[in-house]
Amino acid sequence: MTTPLVVFVLILLLPLFMASWRTSLLGLAGQGLLMAWMVYDRAPALGLDDGAALVDLGLLRGLVAPIVLYRVLRTRGVPRRNDVIPPNLLSWTAVLVLVLLAFRFAAALPMPAHERPFVAVATAALLLGFFVLATQVGVFSQMIAVFRIENAIAMFTLGMPAEHDGWWIRGVEIAVLAVTLALFRWYLLALTPPAPAPSEEVP
Repeated sequence: MTTPLVVFVLILLLPLFMASWRTSLLGLAGQGLLMAWMVYDRAPALGLDDGAALVDLGLLRGLVAPIVLYRVLRTRGVPRRNDVIPPNLLSWTAVLVLVLLAFRFAAALPMPAHERPFVAVATAALLLGFFVLATQVGVFSQMIAVFRIENAIAMFTLGMPAEHDGWWIRGVEIAVLAVTLALFRWYLLALTPPAPAPSEEVP
């Protein structure tokens, strides 16, 4: 288990315990940028595959997606508090259990030892994304869950052998992410009412 993967798990968990939509967006940005750093760190010479991965992970997931969603929410004046999961002890315990199950699952798989941490972290991100989808009905919270699931898929491909991690895979992921982001931006604009203007006090 490398340090970047440990930090990635922490980034997965912290927004679940800190009820703020800004924290959720920072979590998405951190996930994308951290995965981009993993690609850059492991590649002595950047090729087409690595360049596509950096565009996907660093540019789109780490910068564009959080900034686009931030601008919409800030323009709408959405209140700072946003519960990604129900704020109770049962939900927090379930989150920790899902992470432990993900690591146990990866440890039981018949695969090379260096690939297991990536599968464990990707499985944890996937389970947590589905957990958020199952427990929340808010538009923004469900959007965060979908991005978490897409990041889980990206993490899984990051741990695949180099011969299976081609530029075309990243091209498909970039296309899916771009369509998803455009759709989510439209949903937020359509379904999030603007904050009411402050009433003027009568002298």
